[in-house]
Amino acid sequence: MATPLRCTFCLFLLTALPACGSGGNVSWGVEISKHTPLAMATMYHSAAVDATTADQVFQLLIDVNYNFASNLPVQVDRMAGRLTLRLGNDNKESIAEIIAEGEDNGAVSYFRGLAPYLSSNLGGQEVDIILCREDLADEFYTLKWQAEN
Repeated sequence: MATPLRCTFCLFLLTALPACGSGGNVSWGVEISKHTPLAMATMYHSAAVDATTADQVFQLLIDVNYNFASNLPVQVDRMAGRLTLRLGNDNKESIAEIIAEGEDNGAVSYFRGLAPYLSSNLGGQEVDIILCREDLADEFYTLKWQAEN
């Protein structure tokens, strides 16, 4: 049975944010890859994130059918003690809508659901999701999610 998060994500995949494949930029850390039903998925993790945590994040994204069919980068990092997920996007219309609408945008709403899902499966860690253009250094929106105490 599909969970509300999975249903929302499927709709999101059809309309909003394409995501990662192998972005080609090894400066984003260690590259890890896994087969998914749709494509080979690739994600990077920085030295600040241990391999076990990176693998958990990667598997959680695969479990919610995150779109790894595009050739855009994804990276998990840790900044100021917070788990940080950077996601590449090349859809100019989606980027403009997210910038204009902020919290009212459907993609941002999706990430509002993804952050606590990741957190709850990673021991309650706080999670930031940083949306970037095609290059992970080109941020355009940050969602900070505070874990409940």
